[in-house]
This record gives sequence, structure tokens and C-alpha cells, in this order.
Amino acid sequence: MGTHVIGLIPFIPVLGAFLTPLVYLVSRSRLTVFAHGVLFTLITLVLSILGFIQAYESDAPQAYLMGGWPPPLGITYTLDKLTGILVLTTSLVLTVIMVYSVEYIVDDGYPWYVTLMLGVFSGILGVIMTSDVFNLFVMLEVTGVSSYGLVMYYRHRAGPIISGIKYAFVGAMGTTLYLLALAIIYNVYGSLNLIDLSLKTHGYRGSSITYMGTGYDAVSIGLIMAISFWTFSIKSGVFPNHFWLPDAHPAAPSPVSAMLSGLVVNTGAVGLYKILYLIYGGSVLDSLTPARDAISFLIVLTGAFSAIIGALLMNIQEDVKRMIAYSTVMNTGYIFMGIGILSPFGILAFLYYTVVHSLAKSTLFLSMGLLIKYTGSRRINELAGSFKTHIIPGVASVISLLTLSGIPPLPGFLGKLLLYNALFSYNPVFAIVMLIASAIGLLAYMRLFFILVFEAPTRKTIGKRFLLSEASTLAIALFTSIVGILLLFRQDFFDALFMESVDQVADVVKYMEQLASSLI
Repeated sequence: MGTHVIGLIPFIPVLGAFLTPLVYLVSRSRLTVFAHGVLFTLITLVLSILGFIQAYESDAPQAYLMGGWPPPLGITYTLDKLTGILVLTTSLVLTVIMVYSVEYIVDDGYPWYVTLMLGVFSGILGVIMTSDVFNLFVMLEVTGVSSYGLVMYYRHRAGPIISGIKYAFVGAMGTTLYLLALAIIYNVYGSLNLIDLSLKTHGYRGSSITYMGTGYDAVSIGLIMAISFWTFSIKSGVFPNHFWLPDAHPAAPSPVSAMLSGLVVNTGAVGLYKILYLIYGGSVLDSLTPARDAISFLIVLTGAFSAIIGALLMNIQEDVKRMIAYSTVMNTGYIFMGIGILSPFGILAFLYYTVVHSLAKSTLFLSMGLLIKYTGSRRINELAGSFKTHIIPGVASVISLLTLSGIPPLPGFLGKLLLYNALFSYNPVFAIVMLIASAIGLLAYMRLFFILVFEAPTRKTIGKRFLLSEASTLAIALFTSIVGILLLFRQDFFDALFMESVDQVADVVKYMEQLASSLI
């Protein structure tokens, strides 16, 4: 199949989304509609595995020209080792969430649920793989519109409608700002292709058919980066644009919360990586360096504030889903700090921590969703003793809590260690702030851990069990812990999976020159 795998990966989920209403009209069967959804996520997972293998067998990144149109006239999708890992992680988590949902979503809104889930799936994959900054906007909108609908899934309740409208309003403001950044980009460079833009900011000609200026206005470049950063901080729920996130998570069904917190927030981080690092990273033109470095420092500073504030707010929550939501605010702050460093060490921390957070946070929401179903309560104190009464979701929740806490030998420990090392080399003050935020967050995680494991049960539980949901949750929890332990103790495994990925993009100019053959 060659490079066609790259084009199929984001296309298959959206094809499944468009076919879902037809499957529903023909079958009128909930299980048939969910079987359709699971089938398309599994097909995408298989394609993601093939793409991942293909990326690792090649020393150079691979480009797929949508519709055969060469860039910058057409849209390019790129698959390298770094994006291969993110695509595979996204496909794995979405497949588990879809399988989990088969038992969890039983009301009459299931056709819309499957349609929107597949829409989110396609949008996230598009964000990860696109090498066109306008197509990035389109994929952010595909992800956003589908997510807004899923937050408002319980449409007969006031809370989800209010939370969804707030999320949609804030998200629309963010993408509108990004459109403004795109207008400035096009005015300055005459191009929207990421490869073309990166070559020009590093002093190379780029495409022969786009405008080639002799120098670029630092104010305009600063505006591009600042506006883009503000947009992506909204998408990832980073302080001070985090206020939509704690309301959206409790309002949505638990598998939607897992998708939002584990995957949708990654779109902002990936977008920031593309704009800040792939376009403006490395040795750019001297006229652009001051603006780039100032925005870089602002991103690290904002990430530090997000980590501290998210950690503090975790400790005062009584609703377990709100507590986990503020945990996401803390962790996306960490991820933004890694990207803002603008070094290979920072990108390594961003990549590893994003993968670990996606797996662990999704697992935590899925396991808590089951415990909420069984106990009938989201209050932390009323989940007491759930580890003993419901062993499978209890084990999954403990694994994810300890992973997010950074307890060795689980993968969160190595993630925090990589981030600490990257921050220390950038500025030791930020490394200390990261440790303080982690310590504060640890208190909230351990509070929930001890209530689940050591306190006596306080509520009667329902007799029904969700066996398929339990099995899928346990599977992803075990996968996270086993792979994480291997990465910690097998240096060769870690190097092959993550170090080679970062090495491929470490020299931005070399990376872009490998893709430049696709440009006119």
C-alpha cells in the first residue's frame, strides 16, 4: 500500500462517521451501530500500526499528497517516527474507548454518539499528520465541532447544554484567532504549507511559486506565534484558558471525558509543536530570533502557572471527575513547558509525556466511569472502598493514579524525569516549579488512592456488571504499565522508540529538506 496508508489513516474514521446514519436507518440496532463503530476504529488501528512500522523502517519522513496535488497548491500529510507514535497512541485509545462504550452508552442517542466519536477520531489524526497550516485549522474544527456535540450528549439536562455551549463558544473564539494568524502567515510568506514556511524562516528559498521576501517583520512573526499559542492553549485547556475544561468533563459521559482529556487536549499541544518548533525551531533568521525566544519563554511560564494552579485546584475538589479535569490542566501545563523549551530534550519530554498522559488519563476516566456507575455517585468520599468491591476497575484506577503521580517503575516516573532534565537545562527555576506542582498534585492523587483502597465502603453498589467495559479498561491499564516498565528498564527499547523519533526532527532544516522534494 506504500504511502497510501498515510492518506487512509485520517480518512477511514470520517468515512465511518458518514456511514453511521445509514447503518442506523437500515438496522435500527444499537449493537449493529456500535459494531460498525468498533470495526472502523479497528481498521484505523491496523492502518496506524502499518504506518508506524512504515515510518520506523524509513530514515526519512514520508509525505502523501492529497488528491495528487503537489504542495503548496495541495494538502500534504506527513508521517514520521514522532507522528507515527502519536497516531498509534490515538488509534489505540480511541479503539478502547469505542469498545468500552458498547455497554456504557445504552440510550437512544447512540447513532449520534458513534458518528461524533468517529468525527473526533478523524480530526485528531488529521491534526497530527497534516503539514498544511490551513488544513490544521480545518482539522481543529472537525475535532472541536464533534467534541462540542459529545459534551452535550445528555441533551435533556441543563448542565451538559450549558457546559457544551461554553466549550463551543470558547473553542470558536480560539479558532477564529487562529484564522487571523493564518491571514498574517499568508501575507508574510505567500504560503500555508508548513514545509515551505519552515524553509523560508530558516533562510532557504522554499517553493518556487510562492512569495519570497528578503526579510520578515519580527512584529508580524511575533503576532503569528502569540496568536497561535493563545489558540492552542484554549484547545489544550492550559491556564488561563482552562475554564471550559472542568465543566465539560463532568457534563459528558465518562468515555467522552476520557477522549477529551486523553486525546482532544493533545491537538493544542501538537499544533503548538508544528507552529513553534517545526516552523520556528532551530537556527532561524536572526531577525526572527528575539520574537521566537520571547514567545518561547512565555509558553514555558504559562505552562508553569497551569501546572501549579491545576495541582492546587485538584486538592479542593469533591467531584472525582472535576478533580481529574484539573489534573489535565496540570499535565497539559507540563506538556506546554516541554514544547516551549524548543530543544530536542524538550521535544522528547513532550512526546513521551503526551503518550503516557493519553494512556493513563484515559484509563483513569474509564475506570472512574465504571465506579461511578456501580456506586451511583461522583463524590470522592462516596467512592470509598471501591477497590475492594470492584477489583477490575479498582486495579485500573490504581495503576493510572500511580502512573500520573510519577511513582516508579510506572511510566509516569520517567516522563517527569525527562521533563525535569529538559527544564533544568533550560532554566532551573522552572524545574523547581515543576517539582512543586508535582508534589501538590501528588497529594490529590494519593488522597483518591487511599480513599479507594483503604477506606471502608459507604454505599451499596448495583448488581449489574459491565464486563466488556471492565475488560477494555483493564487491558489498556496493563498495556500502559507493561510498556512503561519496559521503557524504564530497557534503554535500547526506549532509544529505538523515542530517541530515534526525536533525532529525526531534532535538526529542523534537515527534516524539512527531506520533505522539500514534494514542493513545487
